[in-house]
Amino acid sequence: MLFKYLEPDRIDVLDSNLIRFTQPADFNDPFEFKPVISTLASKEEMDEVFESKIKSLIKTELEKIPPVLRTLISPAQLEALTRQNYGQYCREINKQFSAMSGVVAQTFAEKSNEMIGVLSLTEKNSNLLMWAHYARSHTGFCIGFDDNNPFFNHKRSDRDEFYHLRKVEYAKDRPTKRVMELTGVELLLVKSEDWFYEQEWRMCAVLSDSNKVIEAETYPIHLFNFPKSAVKEVILGARMENKKKDQLLNVLGSKYENVVVKQAIISPTEFKIELVEL
Repeated sequence: MLFKYLEPDRIDVLDSNLIRFTQPADFNDPFEFKPVISTLASKEEMDEVFESKIKSLIKTELEKIPPVLRTLISPAQLEALTRQNYGQYCREINKQFSAMSGVVAQTFAEKSNEMIGVLSLTEKNSNLLMWAHYARSHTGFCIGFDDNNPFFNHKRSDRDEFYHLRKVEYAKDRPTKRVMELTGVELLLVKSEDWFYEQEWRMCAVLSDSNKVIEAETYPIHLFNFPKSAVKEVILGARMENKKKDQLLNVLGSKYENVVVKQAIISPTEFKIELVEL
């Protein structure tokens, strides 16, 4: 199972079967989706692309020239001229690629907030800091999701970066890559090792696929339907008010079957919480 901590006012998540996929800018980590890009491409990558494209480009360009003029230059002559120009301007192109890297990184960060939403889950259901930070100081609750449910693995192709769970990687340094070597891991799944305690898993989605949108002051709230069968466990916070408990238990009793309900209890002797099944 993987778990989602929620504030006490978010009982509606279980009542409506709608959960938010959050834009990176609304996360509490300001480094989210901000890769460090050294350059667009290396000299070797530029050369490789040049060699793979030159002959087809020359053929295409020659076909645009009227036949009477086409006899004035052969494909071999045009290729030689093109290679000469490429060699002459290659260094300047490389400088421009390096200068553009910051713009590309900024553009990705901005566009990701318009297009990508993230559902964050965790391996831990008894983490004291998680209960404090994401369940309003232990007054909220925690949902245990069956990570084997098809909802968490319906990617659209073998190379799809979306619609399937992946484990977040934690690193001491921000990854610095060229654009052409960036993968979905560096873009979507790497965080500072300071966040290691969260033991996070993520599923990314395309925001335009959301089932409901609520306008908000900063970014619209995009909600996605999840199946009731994906919920296996619900844990009541150690400091959850009785009124909120009753509301939550009523929703579970009327809409969910075979969901295990547990109560978090503050240990009388250790710095931990104990989970007791109700």
